[in-house]
Amino acid sequence: MLKKIKQNEIFILLLFYTIVATVILFSFNGTGENGSGDSISHYLYAKYAINNPALFLDHWAKPVFVLLAFPFAQIGFIGIKLFNVIVTFFTLLYTYKLAVNLNLKHPILAPLILLFTPLFFALTFSGLTEPLFALFTILSAYLFAKNKFLVGVIILSFLPFVRSEGLIIIGVFAFYLLIKKQWKFIPLFTIGHLVYSFIGYFHYHDILWVFNKIPYAKLSSTYGSGKITHFVHQLFYVIGAPIYILMVVGLLTIIVTFFKRTKKPFFNISNTLILGSFLSFFIAHSLFWYLGIFNSMGLKRVLISVAPFIALIAHYGLNLLSENKLLKNNILKTTIKTIFIAGVLILPFTSNKAAINWKHDFSLSDSQKLANECASYINSIKKSTNTFVFSDPYFSELLNINHFDKTIRRTLSNESLDDIKPNDLVIWDSWFGFVENGISEDKIKSFTSLSILKTFNHTEGNREIKFIVLKKK
Repeated sequence: MLKKIKQNEIFILLLFYTIVATVILFSFNGTGENGSGDSISHYLYAKYAINNPALFLDHWAKPVFVLLAFPFAQIGFIGIKLFNVIVTFFTLLYTYKLAVNLNLKHPILAPLILLFTPLFFALTFSGLTEPLFALFTILSAYLFAKNKFLVGVIILSFLPFVRSEGLIIIGVFAFYLLIKKQWKFIPLFTIGHLVYSFIGYFHYHDILWVFNKIPYAKLSSTYGSGKITHFVHQLFYVIGAPIYILMVVGLLTIIVTFFKRTKKPFFNISNTLILGSFLSFFIAHSLFWYLGIFNSMGLKRVLISVAPFIALIAHYGLNLLSENKLLKNNILKTTIKTIFIAGVLILPFTSNKAAINWKHDFSLSDSQKLANECASYINSIKKSTNTFVFSDPYFSELLNINHFDKTIRRTLSNESLDDIKPNDLVIWDSWFGFVENGISEDKIKSFTSLSILKTFNHTEGNREIKFIVLKKK
């Protein structure tokens, strides 16, 4: 019986994940990261790309993400969550396959650690791009481990069109090819850029649009900056204490093994692709936030992009702690392994700050609930001739309007308010309208051409959430 379970361990884990994910998909109506505007926005780009092909070439939306996600987005937000559930399914599978290829003891522990990484699991049920980035990276690492460099390089060449940090990962993998004397494959990393440069030229009339249209390519940030150790602290809230400890031990294990210069190759999959990709990504984002460049917001969720590598590094750490030759007592080895595995499995269900908050992470946020009330009111008074002016992307879904059709919706801004037409409905909100677009409540109320129809407000902790519906007189 145990032997049969061992032989089918990854299929059992994937079946478990599929059942749990299906229950969450149909039991919770959240949009990921507690109402993140990015999660909704990525979904809207994918949904309306079929009506506006230019959205397939939008750098912020990420062209490859839009291309792969748009069929799922047609069935609503649950479709985009289903897309990321499928993406995570294959991420778990290839994390396991790579662990097997690396001859790690108990390879099932790598995808198990990944699955029980709190934020990784939570963001599966969102419209964000981090899960797809994680799949591309782990799949490419597996292909490289199997010496299938051609396919791996082609996949990686499109990674910057999943997330811009793909350029960092490409650099690490290119270095690996260089030291392996597989130079002939390195020029193929340009395939993704060449393909999209050619396709996008007919829209942008700029063959270099893949570089010129990158929204983050500026040495400044509207979100400020912070401490160089910011992500060192944030990583704790991404993976939790047990995995954090195992990851630190795993990092030291790989580094020490690297400097020991054993009979194994000096540079290998573990110390180059796994460790190198994680450290390069982690250090780059730490510097972006510290220097206040590339529009970094210091968001902890970006670390999910390299979560499979974190899980593999933690796996190395667990093996060192539980299989160390210095430990002669098998009972002690088993006890150490059991304690850490139990910690990994139990933490997501505790009240720890790094744990999953089932209501917070999978349900609508207070802001979204209030937006639903606001939308219900608007639907009761709107006419077919109304044009809407608002910034919160969630309203496009609630009002069932094409977010990118400027004859139906315009972004709330000074320009749109100056150009407002009779019967136009304006929705001001205290986050997107004020923080993101700079239109304060006093300012919106100062427009004598607008009359206030209704105000919706709710207090969440120390923050007041407010929506004001206005109409052109």
